[in-house]
Amino acid sequence: MAENKKKWTVVDTIIVIAVIAAGFAGFKMFGGRVTHGDKTKIETQILIANQPQELGEAIKDCIGEDVTLSLTEKDSGVLKDARVVPAEVIVYDSINGAYKVQHSESNVDIYATVDIDVEENDYAFLAGTTPVKVGSPIPFRGKGYATEGNVITITKEGGKNE
Repeated sequence: MAENKKKWTVVDTIIVIAVIAAGFAGFKMFGGRVTHGDKTKIETQILIANQPQELGEAIKDCIGEDVTLSLTEKDSGVLKDARVVPAEVIVYDSINGAYKVQHSESNVDIYATVDIDVEENDYAFLAGTTPVKVGSPIPFRGKGYATEGNVITITKEGGKNE
């Protein structure tokens, strides 16, 4: 009985080299852009909607302090300003058959302005490992409070809105 033993050929070597080259090219094209970028500073406004009045006061008392913008305690910024206004809620008016905006008497909307040092790339601003994008939710924690808000504006250092 003859054994059919396969031997390594030049074609096998070319295939292996092509696969390694394709993997390296893919990493260079896609992997590098996501994690590395230019360091810059942004000012972002975060809306923390429909919260108890006590939370609004706690956040206002922490102006000038660091706030954590992730669940890992690593990604942070400095709370520059906090504006607390009566919460706007949408209610259904069954008499007129329409929805309308009404101000809540017990809850508030909090507009927190935060300065953040970030890395900027083609896809996002990164505060450490946390992407900061308009419309995206972001954790918001400081001394005595922890909540989540949504990024509503981003202004790059130098005044350009993103």
